[in-house]
Amino acid sequence: MSVPGDGRGRRAFTLIELLVVIAIVGLLAGLLLVGVQASREAGRRLTCTNHLKQLALALQNYHTTFAVLPFGVGPDDDKTSATTGSLAARRYSAQTQMLLYLDQLSLFNAINFQVAPFFPYIDAQLGPQGEPGVNYTAGQTVVETFLCPSDRDSVDHRWGANNYRTCNGSSWAGRSGDGMFGQNAGIRYANITDGLSTTAAFSERCKVSGGRDPVDFLSLLVSRPNLWTEQSFHDWCISLTETEARGYFIDANGGKTWLEGNMNWTRYNHLMTPGRQSCKNGLTWEGVGMTATSRHSNGGVVLALGDGTVRFVSKGIDRSLWRALGTIGGGEIVGDNY
Repeated sequence: MSVPGDGRGRRAFTLIELLVVIAIVGLLAGLLLVGVQASREAGRRLTCTNHLKQLALALQNYHTTFAVLPFGVGPDDDKTSATTGSLAARRYSAQTQMLLYLDQLSLFNAINFQVAPFFPYIDAQLGPQGEPGVNYTAGQTVVETFLCPSDRDSVDHRWGANNYRTCNGSSWAGRSGDGMFGQNAGIRYANITDGLSTTAAFSERCKVSGGRDPVDFLSLLVSRPNLWTEQSFHDWCISLTETEARGYFIDANGGKTWLEGNMNWTRYNHLMTPGRQSCKNGLTWEGVGMTATSRHSNGGVVLALGDGTVRFVSKGIDRSLWRALGTIGGGEIVGDNY
């Protein structure tokens, strides 16, 4: 017979009950972790959206001042094939021209626009004795407005990286595309006959440097020269597997810098829908599909339109609609359902 209060009448947990309790606690902890991660990504995506909103407003202020939009990339002397650029080329990006309207006056003034971006080292590196180029200090500056916190920090160089890109158009043209930001484009709002509210200005793309294994199609650019048509190029690119991609040359410096208007650093196009692979036809930038990508949980991308509005676009958007958003004068009917 037990005596009240002596503890001998208490029933202990069985092993099964203990395991059930542990399982329930583990399940609740897992659900809590998923919720925390989702909440954090929602915050990162909001920051990303705000950055693109700042860029869209800066673009409007630029046009108000100069009555023209900045070009996507300045002039060079390339012919059919792209090179590393000559010392006389002025391949500056739209981002450099917009610094004045992003509270970056001192950074803008630190850039010497009278020489090539990386003068005198056209390969964008330090000199043979480790000496910096003219714009090296400015180019190292990290501009938070150019970075999306949802993307991982996978760059391994000294340059200020870039996630947000200007739209070159809907085709595989890498220079004078049919979008707002071609090479030396000089587009005015009056030229955008499709309407500012249905024309893409900026979107995002994941940045990378170095690693190619595993193949990260969200950030890498696969190169294969061939006698393509635009459609056969598109079809080949979107059907690429990781194994096939490893057999071709891969550019692994996407988003390396905001300083130059190189297609692999500061511009994109609407040939492929968001989240797809990116490819180019050998060394030429006249055959390239530079896709908008992100690491947001649902795989879509944030898109800034010419009128300053910012929208989230699903990776499942219809291709014809996505291409229509990339043009300034295609006459396509876009509507609001995207």
